[in-house]
Amino acid sequence: MHIVLGAYLLSGTPGYRQAGIHQYIKHLLYSLADSQSQPDWRFTALVSPTALAEGPVRLALQPARCSTEHPLVRVIVEQLDTPHLLRQLGADLYHGLGFAVPLRAPCPTVVTVFDLSFITHPQAHRRFSRWYLARFTRWSCWRAARVIAISEWTKRELVRHFGLPAERIDVTPLGVDHDHFRPPPAEQVAAFRARHGIGEASIFYLGSLEPRKNLPRLIEAFARLCAGHPDLPATLFIGGSPAWKYEPIVARVRALGLDERVRLIGRVSAEELPLWYAACAVMAYPSLYEGFGLPPLEAMACGTPVVASNAAALPEVIGDAGLLVAPTDVTGLANALWRVLSDPDLRAGLQAKGLARATRFTWARTAALTLESYRRALASLPSR
Repeated sequence: MHIVLGAYLLSGTPGYRQAGIHQYIKHLLYSLADSQSQPDWRFTALVSPTALAEGPVRLALQPARCSTEHPLVRVIVEQLDTPHLLRQLGADLYHGLGFAVPLRAPCPTVVTVFDLSFITHPQAHRRFSRWYLARFTRWSCWRAARVIAISEWTKRELVRHFGLPAERIDVTPLGVDHDHFRPPPAEQVAAFRARHGIGEASIFYLGSLEPRKNLPRLIEAFARLCAGHPDLPATLFIGGSPAWKYEPIVARVRALGLDERVRLIGRVSAEELPLWYAACAVMAYPSLYEGFGLPPLEAMACGTPVVASNAAALPEVIGDAGLLVAPTDVTGLANALWRVLSDPDLRAGLQAKGLARATRFTWARTAALTLESYRRALASLPSR
């Protein structure tokens, strides 16, 4: 069986494009190739020419004729070039790893959908992306033999907004690389804190800088925390690459006079990310909408307490291992941060719960559930 995966959203350019979807694609490709449950299956990934230099043994790479980093170019390659490639490769099944599949695919398809924020929060997306996703995601889902949702929340959204039959949707949660995201040695954390000026009351955010992440409210909550507890030596570290409409974040910091206490540290390297999680006292993630939420899961795997919004799929990921607050409740967010910073027993309890909960999420499980979706898609064909 030859499975071809549309990995055009895998990015070779450091920045916000290497956030959640990129991480999902990268880890899924490697985990599928490592899986031993279907040793007779072959996998080919269709990628941008600069996305991956080489893949694992069981994963062949088929570069596109040009870079797919630009959205319009990616759409053209995905919809016009891919059907020909699938015939050429003799594909038995095509998996679109990011919202869409070629509408003229010559073989059965599976599509992964992360969220429907382009419908429910259209103002948070660029006009072209909103237009394309709203149409092609719907069409792709109805055409696909199986639809993969990364959370129960996304599954419910697909049923609600697209009218998809629930029985055609497979929930496949994302994972965390436990070899990389784990509590670092104490001496490494101490040295990292000293090098970056990270105090005991430091708060860390990680994610792309865009409207959906709700960062102006986090900054307002931090301002209230500082005003209510003037002796608290708190610092807010905001990690992540600028995406779009991020200017209000900088403006809010300046308007509240927090230039000395809010540090925008930009893109965080994969090597340093576990140290950032572990070095800060709490991870804050007040997003308005998430189909899953990888950063809070990574933080929990590193032993860092999490304060997050109770929106969308975040409660599925965090459970009772973190403090959840309504994303529009600035006072509630400030109070939750203060509780974690001021209560050592609460902090220790959240650390233990977070570490235990994170073990439930692995990329091997993501791959296993994905393979099961492929089997269901192939079994649904009349000739199978």
